[in-house]
Amino acid sequence: MRVYMLCLLLLIPNAWGNESAVPDTNGELRVGLVLAGGGARGIAHVGVIKALEEMQIPVHAVAGTSMGALVGGMYAAGMNSDQLLEVVQTMDWGQAFQDSLERGDKPQRRKEDDYDYPTSIRFSLSEGSLTMPLGLIQGQQVRQIIKALMRDVAHVDDFDELPTPYRAVATDIETGRAYVFNRGDIVTAMRASMSIPGLLAPVEHEGMLLVDGGIANNIPVDIARSMGVDRLIVVDIGTPLRSRDSIDSVVAVADQMVGFLTRRNSELQLSTLSKTDVLISPTLEGIGMLDFEDTDAIYEAGYQAAKQLGGELDELTVSEATWGEFVAARRLSAPPELAIERIAINNNSPVSDDMIRVRLTQQTGELLDREQLNDDLASIYALDYWELIDFDVREQDGQNTLFVNAYERNSESRLKFGLNLITDMDGASEFNLGTSYLWQGLNDLGGEFYARGQVGDTINLVGQFYQPIDLEQRFFVETQLDYVDYDVFTIGPEFDPSDTLGNWRVRQYRGEAAVGSNIRNRTQLRLGLRQASGEYRIDVSSSENLPEEDFREGSVYASLRYDGLDKLFFPTEGGFLFAEYEAVEDGLGADNTFQRWRAMGQAAYSFGADKDHTVIVTARTGQSLGATNEPQNYYQLGGLFNVSGLPQNYFSGRQMAFAMVQYQKRLSDNSVLPIDLPVYAGFSIEGGQLWSDRSKVDFGDLVGAGSIYLGIDSPLGPLFLGLGSAEGDFDALYLSLGWPFLTNQGQIGR
Repeated sequence: MRVYMLCLLLLIPNAWGNESAVPDTNGELRVGLVLAGGGARGIAHVGVIKALEEMQIPVHAVAGTSMGALVGGMYAAGMNSDQLLEVVQTMDWGQAFQDSLERGDKPQRRKEDDYDYPTSIRFSLSEGSLTMPLGLIQGQQVRQIIKALMRDVAHVDDFDELPTPYRAVATDIETGRAYVFNRGDIVTAMRASMSIPGLLAPVEHEGMLLVDGGIANNIPVDIARSMGVDRLIVVDIGTPLRSRDSIDSVVAVADQMVGFLTRRNSELQLSTLSKTDVLISPTLEGIGMLDFEDTDAIYEAGYQAAKQLGGELDELTVSEATWGEFVAARRLSAPPELAIERIAINNNSPVSDDMIRVRLTQQTGELLDREQLNDDLASIYALDYWELIDFDVREQDGQNTLFVNAYERNSESRLKFGLNLITDMDGASEFNLGTSYLWQGLNDLGGEFYARGQVGDTINLVGQFYQPIDLEQRFFVETQLDYVDYDVFTIGPEFDPSDTLGNWRVRQYRGEAAVGSNIRNRTQLRLGLRQASGEYRIDVSSSENLPEEDFREGSVYASLRYDGLDKLFFPTEGGFLFAEYEAVEDGLGADNTFQRWRAMGQAAYSFGADKDHTVIVTARTGQSLGATNEPQNYYQLGGLFNVSGLPQNYFSGRQMAFAMVQYQKRLSDNSVLPIDLPVYAGFSIEGGQLWSDRSKVDFGDLVGAGSIYLGIDSPLGPLFLGLGSAEGDFDALYLSLGWPFLTNQGQIGR
């Protein structure tokens, strides 16, 4: 993303020279260009423009909707077809349709949100009413990309003063009427015109909520004609309506309804074309609105469609001299960067303005560094307190002032839902249903309250308060209360199965307080105190000698967490490490003195042309050193990716080691939208074992295991269908929903 923006900023200005407007036509026909909306299909507009340039046909006005407004806006700003092609070929469309940074670059606290449940709903309560976001994407990245592209015409208020006069069409969502931008902020105009309802949040402008212009006027023929032109070149790239067989989901039905609206207004506009106007309809069969990976083919379709109409376009061709004047007049000199004399923060959120200020590299007295500022704003936005963050530079009180505008989210709270299910299809299963609640921005330093509730085979209740203590959030304090109730089985090295067989329910109440440090965005250190009390009671037993006791623990602990994975559930690159050491002391109220430590590490590496082949290495260990033989001190193995082939949590013991290597292949294509349903196929090679005492640990005892599986990264969490096999004639067919490592003692917490 950063490299892409830098390339564009270097590419565009160097081609522009003297400031001028499109020259008078001296009796030549004035041509208006109309560019329709249609998502990725709109890349065909670039091919059409290339053909028009080769035929030396000047365009004196351009009107566009949605993708047509994006391409048309860049063309109106002075870009030629080669520059436009460079933009669409290098654009990271997937990143454009995200609001925040890649996961690996998010603050550690926000990555911890992923350790929870996957399905998230933002909301806020105000005066008894519930409000939710107006779009799946707020448009933070989209706006910054457009701003970078249009930076050299950002000062132009009247769109008739652009190198080519320009209009962008949006829709007033309240009235359904078209709204035409002819002046103001061109970035806002382009962003509003492409606000796909439900996907990109509407743009608020002059009291209106504006969405994609395609709903009201997808092919703005009338708008272009009103710009004083003699002839129109109209490019229709509209997506055909779906056939009956392809209407197979709620999404398909909604898409078809929008298609009806778009097609109806398009046909109305096309019916007004005169015999001297030229309609170009590129052949885009099989190309969808989101098929941005087909950029070259779409571009070529637009180019060929225009070339095939060369006979109709010939009379619009001008002489070499006139064409040279036209090209020269479209070259716009970029205004020089100003030295910033003052920085003003406009922030209406509960957190302090200084939280923004300390993260800005820009200093007063220095020239504006747009690339660095964009990086800074992306990092600030990733803190997740604001719906949008933007900037502008203008003179105020005789000073060149950088305004950073941070708009509070209309949903400071978030609910998440999830279920965890794993079954070996042979009667052994675990099922949990849970929800969590996060309230951010409690104070000016960004305090948070977090709560989680889970019912099922494992019962869990958590309440947590997290408070940063400095503006950069490098240091924090945290308090937490939790309750857990779970099963532990006797099978393993701790008991002779011929003598004792059964399981307990372990119930534990725990409170803790910690101080910690966030080191950059990937590492976190904690030091804390814990107090716990609980009991273990027999649930099922084959003998009378299975003990039941109450217990108390008091301890001090230290933990290290490193999280650089690009995705938590199906990572393709990066690494993860969680390690915790806990000293349980009778001097702190514990029944016994012992040590407990656990660790988990994971690394992912991808290869292949599309990085769709991935190798993942995972290792886990848990040690209860000097601990009594009681179930709260056990670790468990068994289940998919946890010695596959064994029933869930089948073996228990005080010392545990596990390692796994996975290979997986992504079977589905990448999507540019945040709503994706990637499908994977893979296999695992595993080894694990439990021991009762550290002195008995022997890695030669590891039980070999493996699995083959299909995985889907679903909205409800990772879904696996796998066949596992382990030494000792253990085989199991698994259905698993949820991250396999978030079970019982395997939890890594927030």
